[in-house]
Amino acid sequence: MCLFLNTQQHNNKTNLSGLINKQTNIHNMNALVLGATGLCGNFMLKYSIAAKEVNKVFTITRSPLQGHQDEDPKVTSYQDKDNAKWGGIIKNDIKDNIDILLTGLATTRTVAGNDFQYTIDHDLNIELAKAAKDKGCKTLVVVSTMGANKDSHFFYPRMKGEIERDLIALGFDKTIVLRPGILLGERVKEHHGAGNGTATTLGNWFYRSRCQWLLGYPVKGEEVAKVGVYLALKDTKEKIQIVGSSEILKIASKL
Repeated sequence: MCLFLNTQQHNNKTNLSGLINKQTNIHNMNALVLGATGLCGNFMLKYSIAAKEVNKVFTITRSPLQGHQDEDPKVTSYQDKDNAKWGGIIKNDIKDNIDILLTGLATTRTVAGNDFQYTIDHDLNIELAKAAKDKGCKTLVVVSTMGANKDSHFFYPRMKGEIERDLIALGFDKTIVLRPGILLGERVKEHHGAGNGTATTLGNWFYRSRCQWLLGYPVKGEEVAKVGVYLALKDTKEKIQIVGSSEILKIASKL
């Protein structure tokens, strides 16, 4: 019998930046956050700003950043509704080197249709990752999804698998692929994908319960972002890290 008991431990919490400081000697890094108005990207921006190791944070978005994040002295934000120009912004407008790319850039099939979703989720991510690498970027963090598989017969997991494959092929010094389950959290914009409606309701019921595995370990977007920033800054020799939802939850509980 499954009991919906919250198994999250609230003891032994540590400050994210403090924990990173103990495990790395990386300082004065510049980060580029893509998808910064989305659920995971917004929190990636938040934790990049908070990290003492990060000196500057750049964002490129179609719409304004949430809250007053663009007023933070660390942040330089570029806004352009024409994402065909974003590669040029990285190449020409950002004068500093980029050390870390964190991307939660994505849309949904309901909003965009299959073809345009692939153009944004796959093509644009690959193009911008290449541009960031040309600016010296060594570390890439991408939010994928559980079940991503380039050989899948289904469109969405196949697309995500192809994104992973093609980003890894770019040869960053460190590539971190986050594969969360159902994403939980308050979204500023109405969401029409898997993080909406019944999936979210069930995900909240099962979140950190004994039966969370039944839904692929639902996880909060904030936890995904926090772990992504932590792993980006952590000193490790692993060139490719694929982090599933259960592992994301484990790491997040320690941060």
